[in-house]
Amino acid sequence: MPPAPAREVQVLPAHYDFERYDDRERWMSYWHQIRVVLAVRPKTVLEIGPGSGVFRSYLRSAGITVKTLDIDATREVDYVADITKLDEALPAGLTFDAVCAFQVLEHLPLADFEACLAGIARRARPHVFVSLPYRGLRVRVSMWWGNHTLSLGHKLMLPWRHKPIPEHHWELGYPHTARSITKRIARHLDVVERGFLAENPYHYMWQLRARGELPSP
Repeated sequence: MPPAPAREVQVLPAHYDFERYDDRERWMSYWHQIRVVLAVRPKTVLEIGPGSGVFRSYLRSAGITVKTLDIDATREVDYVADITKLDEALPAGLTFDAVCAFQVLEHLPLADFEACLAGIARRARPHVFVSLPYRGLRVRVSMWWGNHTLSLGHKLMLPWRHKPIPEHHWELGYPHTARSITKRIARHLDVVERGFLAENPYHYMWQLRARGELPSP
């Protein structure tokens, strides 16, 4: 049987330009990502899909050993590889205190989702952090008086189908609810905590744990 064709890079390097990619809400996502990972006090971290590199740079400055993996070599990663072939890309037996995949798995077909989770679980000892985009209706109310502004926001799931942005195969919302995706995740990892990131509700995050000493593939 011939080998499967290599997966193509979906976005060009210009996609990560500062004002286009790292907007104010994404910076709040970085804050949440860094906070939850620092809270488990890892010595080693694998970041899958480092994007513009903000997360890895902060963790490295905090003295944490961070390795990165991406299919796109322009991201200056340690491992240029497809996440669906994680066991082939990483040295046998190599594990990390925490494995992170923030806004990554939606770039793959949903049919690959659980295989990717299983591969991540084999490399985590024991922490895993995953976030995905949530396509819904954001209701925001703002009030001004003088030089002061008060903004209140909430995220609601739209009760109809949506079309993901071109580089995403799927997103949370309808029909892929957070609950249904959590059930898929729970087949491979224990769910510690999950929910919207308050300041950027387009991002929905799970804190997870691998289950003991998992067998090698």
